[in-house]
Amino acid sequence: HKPRSSAREAALRPGAGTLVRRLGLAARPAGGPRTTAMRQLRLIPSGVQKWYRDTIATTTDAFAYSSTMALHIFRLRDNSLHKMIAAHERTICAICWCPDDSNLLASCSVSKKVSIWDLEKEEECFNTMVPEQPLFMDWATTGDRIALALADGQILVWEYRLGKAATKLCSVGQPGAKVLRLHPRLAGKLLVGAADGALHVYSMETQKQTLIIGKSKTSKDPVTDAQWDPLSEDYLLVAFQDGSLSLYDASSQREIHAFDIQSQPVQSVAWAKAQPGNFVTATDRVGVLRIWNVSQRAPLGQIKVGTSGITCVKAFPSDPNLFMLSFKNSSVGVCDIGNRTMRFMSSPGHSETIFDVVFHPNDPDMLATASYDGYVKLWQISTSESHREMFAGKDLILYGLAFAPGANHICACSSTGFLMIWRTDTGQQLVKQKIHNGKSYRCEWNQRPHQSIQGEILTGGEDRVACLTNAATGNVILKLTHPDQVVGVAWHPLVDGVLATACDDGHVRLFNVLGVAGAAEPKPYVILSGHEKKVFNIAFHPVCPDLLASGSDDLSIRVWNCNANFQGHRETRRLTGHTNKVRGLLWHSELPFLLFSGSWDSTIRVWDVATQRCMHVCYEHNADVYGIALHPQRPFFLVSSSRDTTLRFWALEDQVRWFLVTSLVQPWRLAELLGEGADDILSIMTAPADTSLMPLQKLYGQGSRALAAAIQQAPGGGQQPLTLEMYKQIVSFFMYRQGIEDLWGLLAAIRGEAAPPTGRAVFHERELIEKQRSRANELVSARGALGIAGKQEERLVKAAQIMLRIGDLRSYCRFMVRAGHWEKAICIAPAVSQQFWAELCGEYMETLGATADLEECAPFWVATGKASRLIDACIERSELDTAFVVAKAEADGRLPQAPSLGALGDGSGSGGCAV
Repeated sequence: HKPRSSAREAALRPGAGTLVRRLGLAARPAGGPRTTAMRQLRLIPSGVQKWYRDTIATTTDAFAYSSTMALHIFRLRDNSLHKMIAAHERTICAICWCPDDSNLLASCSVSKKVSIWDLEKEEECFNTMVPEQPLFMDWATTGDRIALALADGQILVWEYRLGKAATKLCSVGQPGAKVLRLHPRLAGKLLVGAADGALHVYSMETQKQTLIIGKSKTSKDPVTDAQWDPLSEDYLLVAFQDGSLSLYDASSQREIHAFDIQSQPVQSVAWAKAQPGNFVTATDRVGVLRIWNVSQRAPLGQIKVGTSGITCVKAFPSDPNLFMLSFKNSSVGVCDIGNRTMRFMSSPGHSETIFDVVFHPNDPDMLATASYDGYVKLWQISTSESHREMFAGKDLILYGLAFAPGANHICACSSTGFLMIWRTDTGQQLVKQKIHNGKSYRCEWNQRPHQSIQGEILTGGEDRVACLTNAATGNVILKLTHPDQVVGVAWHPLVDGVLATACDDGHVRLFNVLGVAGAAEPKPYVILSGHEKKVFNIAFHPVCPDLLASGSDDLSIRVWNCNANFQGHRETRRLTGHTNKVRGLLWHSELPFLLFSGSWDSTIRVWDVATQRCMHVCYEHNADVYGIALHPQRPFFLVSSSRDTTLRFWALEDQVRWFLVTSLVQPWRLAELLGEGADDILSIMTAPADTSLMPLQKLYGQGSRALAAAIQQAPGGGQQPLTLEMYKQIVSFFMYRQGIEDLWGLLAAIRGEAAPPTGRAVFHERELIEKQRSRANELVSARGALGIAGKQEERLVKAAQIMLRIGDLRSYCRFMVRAGHWEKAICIAPAVSQQFWAELCGEYMETLGATADLEECAPFWVATGKASRLIDACIERSELDTAFVVAKAEADGRLPQAPSLGALGDGSGSGGCAV
């Protein structure tokens, strides 16, 4: 290798500390402490997984659901997440609670393992392996045993305290079981609903198996759910795939009552113990619970519980009116059928691995995620809520995503080679184009658009090519051929037209695509060789254009000098410590030697690349870490995503304290904390690693420069007290926390200044009414805006209810009218004024039209003093006797007169009675 320049050697040889001091580095004393680096602030738990139905459970004081590999336990009293247990290494199939010990929860997985968990100790207390994948499980009310239905049709019982393996009871054959239920009072009695529509009843005491034909001799529609009647030893309620619902007697093996067949298959049934003979049903097509009684064929009524279909319903043993629900959009809820309300509803999280996470380029409070479940979700960080979801399609696994410049659009790549593009304001899909033959792992949207580059979106594929695609048309503009599949791709953030690709052959290649549209395929101008296995992700340095990092299946991270003119050894650093494949990779946008990596070993590592040492290891994730991201406007606040389906938020604490205190106490000094240039960074990085150097104490990113410039433009150049908004920018930049918008909003209200427009949950009493009014107007007007969910009618009714609570009765009536609820609006209108009521009545009659029934219009014409309209209508229909009677009553003064505007007021007030 060529020797480094004499200038660099002089700067870095022992005793030459000029460059080191300029970069804010200082020698670390021997044996000095290492920094803590990162602390987890909070997490957004995953949603309930959608692959298997019986993945929710209830007990007296808690409820639980399983994501793909973890158990989530919530307290019932406050609906808060109490514990999260990484239960299995493969997908969980079913869970159930011990009926007489709420500290024990059982789970089983596709790995054929069945486990019982001690929730207080958060540890496995019993486990066994079964011969085939378990599909369903149920816990006997007595006898310390669990029944299991396996994929091959075997039915087993596991007496876990005996320390023995599960034993076979019977078999229902193929195509296997769809439901497994132990009797709630007779612990030895077992019901199995089969995929061929048959019902099998097995007695553990007599070892006798009884067959109920069900649909097995006719349509062969599978059993979708079944429940024993808790008040009977032999009655059972059964739902089938064809929408039929029946009550059977197991003792006589016959159907004793058939309910009205439903247009949509009943997915789940549960008995309502508070009302004997009542039960509830749910379908995965709509978010409605239907309430039935065994004595009637038709439903008694229904309760609207959500906007997504329901996959499972479980009753709470402690409260006969409470039911836990799981939804198709991966949320869970608690419904009180007594007062017909939802007591709790979780935000719909992802149900599977989150492969990528990216921040909105212009809004640090918004990020997007892409998942194995086929959804792209947009999240508001301040509220931890998912505000929009975009579905790629059935069986499409999403691996990567990227925002367009300006973030009006977002793209994602899939397991089948499709590239999808959506509008972020409405969720409308604009492009769905097959770009690759096979998987497409990563995509990146060029944030430096150039007129000579027609393909803005870069993707890598299993078909050994990297593609440049036109975002407007979805057409591939350029293909870059590789010797093996292409995984990671990246546009250079500082140099126009330069991109990099990561390949299965262990090489990283750099291309310049400026002006090559229509020309011959360009060749890589630099090939970085050194990795021994597949390179997965690559990341250009955000400040120094000549540095690039790559993570590999060889468990290492390499940092390279990628300058085209550099002739020396290109690998400048090799970072080792991960015990499995490296996936997530991110440079810090302000501290140029700080690098983050995620791995299949479930950890995030924080690296000081200058000294080539690991500063900190985060062990909080329970599975592979794929995504790591930060926003330049909040660089000390990070987010990560994982196969454990959680989003976790982190703070860099040790690194930020000095900057934060200095910027608050002496704001003008922030300019002194800014680094000088990329050449200094490159000089340090191309010199041998020096482990005696302390972490960098200078800021190099565009975010810190913009903040320092804003302080300099403040009165006195930052040496006088700053505005509240300026202090907010400083604190948010260095130390963002959830809820901080509430603090700034309250301070702004007290000081009479403009409050933050979004991301707040707490308001000062001075602004409370106007905030509610603003929320109602958002529901009405912002049809496709972020955070506005549900059908138009539902949004209008919600807006009307808000207006009612704040006393704006006129707006309540107007919104109810727009929602089509004329009768409710007309009932409330007199509280505004009689004139307003008359106006609404007149408008309602106009909507009825000329073909409306005369009897429907007559009350409104008479009540509003428009009897002449009724007389004319009767004459037109040749009902002369009726017309004469009405005319006589009007002449005698028996009918109301039209309200006088002067006497009764114009109804301009928002509420109150104008009598």
